[in-house]
Amino acid sequence: MLKFYPDRRLPQLRRIVQDTLAIVWIAFWAFAGWITYQTVMALEVIADGLRDTGRTFNDWLAAFRNSVPRNVPYLSDWLLRTAGDLQRHTGDSLISLSATVRQDIFELAIALALFVALPPILYVVLTYGVWRYKDAREMGSALAFVRVAQRSGRVQEAKALLAYRALATLNFTQLMKASKDPVGDIANRDYDRLSKAMLERAGLDPWRLAPPADPSRKLLASESGQAPVR
Repeated sequence: MLKFYPDRRLPQLRRIVQDTLAIVWIAFWAFAGWITYQTVMALEVIADGLRDTGRTFNDWLAAFRNSVPRNVPYLSDWLLRTAGDLQRHTGDSLISLSATVRQDIFELAIALALFVALPPILYVVLTYGVWRYKDAREMGSALAFVRVAQRSGRVQEAKALLAYRALATLNFTQLMKASKDPVGDIANRDYDRLSKAMLERAGLDPWRLAPPADPSRKLLASESGQAPVR
């Protein structure tokens, strides 16, 4: 069970601000990667220039072949072979080179975009994202614990468990802030203050562990014409 935001306003607002900053960070670096990709892909004009040059050479050679007379022995064949060799080593070669350059530019654009965008995005995902998931799972587990205690009617026992857990996990500053006499609270079985501190640390409001309303009290209140006690 996951619970992504605490019950109390201030911690809830803090989580919302943190999530917003994380999203803005990811969007910024994704945009930076896209800009890098577009900038490198602009170098495709080099490949286009090579391709157009190769096509121009081929057009010239095609015009030359069309102008060669076909009835001159040996000379016609030599001129046509020479034109074909020139096309293979100039026009066709430049067109082939333009395709290779275009592919190299594309691969370079992808690599640089990933190099710019991926590390900062992964840093946030693997640090803040993992912590955020664990935090949501912890709040969800605390909420499930409270709901089970409510359904089973063992609210007081749940408060006792939370009070002992507060003694074990809270530092002394947090402990003394929660209760002026935590040892006395445990000895007197007064678990409200310590359990409250533990619930607040888990992101829950203490009212979630309030004891269920007594049906007999509701009945007496209704018979006396008073509002039922909640």
